[in-house]
Amino acid sequence: MILHIVRNPVTYDSRVLKETMSLVESGIMNKLEIAGFHEAGYCEFEEVSGRTIWRVRLRTRPLPKDIISQSFKYAEWYARLVRRYRQTPLRVIHCHDLEPLPIAVRLKQLTGAKLVYDAHELETERVTSKGVRQALARLVEQRFIPQVDAMITVSPSIREWYMQRFPRVPVTLVRNIPHTPEFKVAPVPLRERLGVHDEALLFIYLGGLGRGRGIEIALKAFSDVRVQHHVLFMGSGPLQYKIDAASSHCSRIHYLPPVSPSQVLAYAAGADVGLCLYEDTCLNHRYCMPNKLFESLLAGLPVLASDLPDQACIVRNHNSGWVVSNEPSVIANFLVSLSREDVEKVRDELPKRVKTLRWENEAKQLLGLYKQLLSNGSGNVR
Repeated sequence: MILHIVRNPVTYDSRVLKETMSLVESGIMNKLEIAGFHEAGYCEFEEVSGRTIWRVRLRTRPLPKDIISQSFKYAEWYARLVRRYRQTPLRVIHCHDLEPLPIAVRLKQLTGAKLVYDAHELETERVTSKGVRQALARLVEQRFIPQVDAMITVSPSIREWYMQRFPRVPVTLVRNIPHTPEFKVAPVPLRERLGVHDEALLFIYLGGLGRGRGIEIALKAFSDVRVQHHVLFMGSGPLQYKIDAASSHCSRIHYLPPVSPSQVLAYAAGADVGLCLYEDTCLNHRYCMPNKLFESLLAGLPVLASDLPDQACIVRNHNSGWVVSNEPSVIANFLVSLSREDVEKVRDELPKRVKTLRWENEAKQLLGLYKQLLSNGSGNVR
């Protein structure tokens, strides 16, 4: 059996869903479970396309978020997972992100399973990783990463960073590219719904509404009275209130709640340009290659991206948009000068230029790693 461990309810985690679906479809193992967190509105157990999802109910979940209460929650989570799986014939444990890594290592010790650590981000170098939080994250990585059999991560720069720090652990690049749609995506008519006039462009931001992702910069740029284009933010997070406030003063700024991963491309295709304006506030952002970049490109949209190495490389190599300095005045000036004709020139034959950006190619890397793990009797994959 393959076990994936993740610290969310799973339903909206597109990376986990893609990876596990590819493993199920490959037939590499006859049973796969995903252990996630339970939240209100979700059932505890669910069968989804050959995968069993167990959303762990924690009695300690109502406790506050101070460090002592969080420790009690983690201890219960640890105990529940170890109790359920310690005698299960696990072949591979796939740990998503840093928080479950100590649990995954313990289960590896108890079951003899191979362990894959899937770092969705540069965990110790995030914008929120400071002081005690960062020191603890670094301690966990130094203590437990040497015990994993292989790592997976999401961008070339993050892969290189981990390879330099943990040279004995092989690191595979599996970028977070969406599934290529079997048929042409039918766009959601966002322009009509939001009242965007014919000469204006509709930009779309997809994903979490957190700090450091260029949201506040975009709000300032699109609020410039010289800019005629519209922007739509789709997602959830702590900065939603800023979008709501800006939209009350500027009719060209819009908000919609997030949709399921299966609907994202259809919504993206209803816009004209994707936004990917991450700020260089930490190494995790500098080296990121976010979902929204690939979601926009596969929906047929050119992308306006900040000049950070990995995402700028994609935009430039595929001639798929524009790279700008991440300053409100610079972006506003660019928006003023950008016409529908400019966008159509980049959109012309864009699907051909990005045709190599397919989840199927990333899945080959994932499946190749699993085959190596399962064929090796012991030790790290080489």
